[in-house]
Amino acid sequence: MEFIDIQRKLVTALLRLPVMADYAGRSSLLQGLPPAPLNRSTAIDRLDLNNIVSGLQQLGRLTDQGGTRPLIVVVDNALEYVPPGSEVAQDLNEVKRLLAEYYGGDSQAPVETVQQDLEALVFGRQRDSRLAYAFAEGAVRTARSVARLTVPRFSNGFLQPGVGYGTGWLIAPGIMMTNHHVIENRDIRGGEAPATAEDLKAQAEAVEVWFDYYREIGGDPTKCRGAQLLASSRQLDYAVIRLAEAGKVADRKALPVIPQAPALVRGARMNLVQHPRGGALQYAIRNNFFVRLGDAPQLIRYQTDTEPGASGSPVCNDTWQVVGLHHASTPVPKEQVPQEVIDGQPVTVTILNEAIAIHSVLNDLPGDVKQVIADAQAHL
Repeated sequence: MEFIDIQRKLVTALLRLPVMADYAGRSSLLQGLPPAPLNRSTAIDRLDLNNIVSGLQQLGRLTDQGGTRPLIVVVDNALEYVPPGSEVAQDLNEVKRLLAEYYGGDSQAPVETVQQDLEALVFGRQRDSRLAYAFAEGAVRTARSVARLTVPRFSNGFLQPGVGYGTGWLIAPGIMMTNHHVIENRDIRGGEAPATAEDLKAQAEAVEVWFDYYREIGGDPTKCRGAQLLASSRQLDYAVIRLAEAGKVADRKALPVIPQAPALVRGARMNLVQHPRGGALQYAIRNNFFVRLGDAPQLIRYQTDTEPGASGSPVCNDTWQVVGLHHASTPVPKEQVPQEVIDGQPVTVTILNEAIAIHSVLNDLPGDVKQVIADAQAHL
């Protein structure tokens, strides 16, 4: 079983404990654990628990407790609140079994001591940049649900020369999320007139979507042609389309989304999976830090690198949950951006990339589309 499935079972079980409705109660799950840099939410219990679980998963073993896994400690702490043999206790013990199985049967392991003094976290645990193998598994799994979009141009109902490129991803079976401006395929910033509703519909119906486009030469992408435009917003820059050939990708899971405002702290990781310039899929997972919210609360700004064609990419946390829909870069005062030094020389940075928080998109959707997506997300 993949870790994200175990996480979902654990959080679901924890939410059945009345004490988890209180921030202090959720904090009691951390008893016996060393301080850890967790992105906590004081107001939203599910988000807080997900952040606790995903954050602790990154710690590995506890070297000062015989190699115990932090999440095993969390489950044991939660079991203190429930009667033995109760339904919730059975669920928690099942999660504990799944965790031990996921860790290869070694939820507790001896710590190497012979050469202990020869190893070190150079910048301390607060700056520990290591990632579990599950991160790489999640990256591969996420890529299967991300695709390149090739969008033709229609004007007054007639096909025009040239195409536009973008990125999209599955938010429900056969249903993709991307940007409005990707489907619109107009240079609005350059002064071009917006597409009419009829041309927008025609361009969605003629879109070509390539999954598995991992290399420029020698690859074998899965190609889906045509889609129905289900919903869109120029203001929030999103478009939701239903693939006409959804059967070709029926085996692919939707990406899990965070349906509430994410609890982001400066430096939180913003991972993007994208098709820059219409090319093969690329990950942006190195210099990828949340900096600040934008001019409106639904805008998330970060340093993660993108290029044209990345529009519509999913912006993910380190457990590959979608927190935002990437749509643009934006100029900002240099005082709002961490400045860089490259080859010993200061470099002035006055630009950040920007996403629309995915919960804002979900809240804006028409009721029928919102329900389809909610039902799909509930079964991930």
